[in-house]
Parts: sequence; structure tokens; C-alpha cells
Amino acid sequence: MRTECPAARIICAGLLLTTTSILACAPAFFAPAFAHVIAGARVFPVTLTFDDPGVSDEASLPAFTYMRDGSDGGTGPTHEVDLGWEYDKTITPDTALIFNDGYDIQQINGSKTQTGFENIYVTGKWQAYTNADHEFVASLGVIREIGGSGTDHTGADRYGSTAPTGYFGKGFGDLPIGMLRPLAITGELGYTIADKEVKQIAQPAAASTPFGDGVAAQYNDGANNAWAGAFSIQYSTPYLQSQVKDLGLPGFLGNMIPLVEFTWTSPASAHAAQGTTWTAAPGAIYLAQWGEVGLEALVPLNKATGTTLGAVGLVHFFLDDLFPNTIIGKPIFQ
Repeated sequence: MRTECPAARIICAGLLLTTTSILACAPAFFAPAFAHVIAGARVFPVTLTFDDPGVSDEASLPAFTYMRDGSDGGTGPTHEVDLGWEYDKTITPDTALIFNDGYDIQQINGSKTQTGFENIYVTGKWQAYTNADHEFVASLGVIREIGGSGTDHTGADRYGSTAPTGYFGKGFGDLPIGMLRPLAITGELGYTIADKEVKQIAQPAAASTPFGDGVAAQYNDGANNAWAGAFSIQYSTPYLQSQVKDLGLPGFLGNMIPLVEFTWTSPASAHAAQGTTWTAAPGAIYLAQWGEVGLEALVPLNKATGTTLGAVGLVHFFLDDLFPNTIIGKPIFQ
């Protein structure tokens, strides 16, 4: 899921089936986890701030992000809650379409609360390579932002973007490292190409003139081209129990995956308003047969990212485990 990473409006079933067909032609809470991206004995869970390395039938409902910004000399701090949802539909066993949207609630102390939808994102994704023996997965995708599909006063861009993206996952179970074999890493790297790149359209006036102070440079309403990346370091207790050493942990603890995720963005446009950002997200994921629940803190790692903590959470459903014999839970074309 792209929470970094990257939030989502549900697409009606008829439109979804039509779109996926066109593309193709061109449960118990404490049960062992079966999904979701699998390479040999390794299960890669759905991470909270960026997408997992493979494809499957699944849905996030809801996902949420909370951030608090400083007042910056204004009327008070800004509180923002982003409610997101996602639907992933496999077209073939190795390809999928992913739909994301979200609803933002922004509140500044002393001002009226602003609400609105985010732009819709549609991703085409191909799980290109899987090596079961070495617990390795690699995928390629293209993320398309539909410009103007969200609410502009809450920050949705008027113009869209396209982001070719690569994904990977690697488990350490094939290495002779004992109790560290449950470790795994996942990650993604993408380059966002704005439909309309930001450009300077007027030079700033002199700092001081006979008519008063100078004015700032003026820019068009374009957006930045940018690099974006993420990676996670995770320790799978289910893998420990089943593949390394059974410690006899109870069901809840035996299905936990503690992890830390790191995300970064770096502008590639000459007139970017924000520099490179880094965020850490330590937390844990609980895996069950029906899906997973995750909760992480959001910790800014540099000044450009901010100075206050946030939080991200997720309830995710494994549709291919819940509905394995229906079109909801299996590829349209086998």
C-alpha cells in the first residue's frame, strides 16, 4: 500500500471490472498468516508508508495518517487527519491494478476546518521475478495520479503525474545467521514526472525600490518532478516460530512483525519549494488469516520534514484468503 506513500475513493464494481478487462486484453483473528506476498517460506506483509513488493487481491479500509505541524507564527498549529482506502485487483497471477484515494481533514486552531478528497491514484503493477529459495521478490509498476480528481483547497493538485516505480523484498532465511534469519527488507524507488512542471514566470523585484520593498518571484501552478524512495527492516515472529525455533509464543505475539520503515523524497525540479525529506516509522504489524492490522509512529528526521510526531495506522484485508474461489479473490485471467 501506498500510504507512503502515497491514500484512497472506492471505485464502483462495474467500472472496476470494465477497466481491468480492458487492461488485460491490451478466518479467525489468531490463525496463522497465509499472505501476503510470498517467496518460499517468507511472507512479506503490507507495509504502512509504501507499497509491498508483489501483487495480490487485497483492500485497505481504513488507513489513516495523523500529522501535527507547528504554528509558524500563524493562528495556531495545524492538525491533519487523512483517511485512505485502497483496492488491489489481480488481472493475471503476476499483474494487478491498484486504486487509491483518500479524504483529508485539516484543522488550524482559530480557523474553519477544511475537508476534501485527495486525487485518485491508479497503479499498474507486475511481479516480474520471484525466487522462492532465496526469498526474493521484484516488481515493476507505473503510478498514475489523476489530476483534478481531488479537492483543491485541501491540497489536491490540479495537474496529475506519472511515476515509474520499482519494488523489492528480500528475506534473510537463506543465510546461516541463526536467530536473525527472520529478518527481511523491502523497498521501493520511483521517479515522479509532473504533467506540468513548476516554472518561474516572473523575476523578483529588487530588494528595495523607490516604491517599497521588492516582491518574491512568481511561479506557475505546476508541480515538482521528484525522486521518492522507501525501505523497511522487519523481523517476522511467524517466521521465527515456523522456520527457526518454536518459542511457544501465544497466538497474538506469535503473529507480530515489529519493523521500522524509512521514506524519503527529493525534488528534481529547479524551483522546488521544499528540500529533501526523511521520515522514520517504527511500529508493528499483526498478521492473521483474514488480513493484518498495523500501527506506526511518524518521526521526522530532518528540518525539511517537520518537527512534530505523527501516526499511521492500517486495517488490511486479504481478499484472496477470504474469497479464494470468487472473482474478488483470484485473478480475472488465470
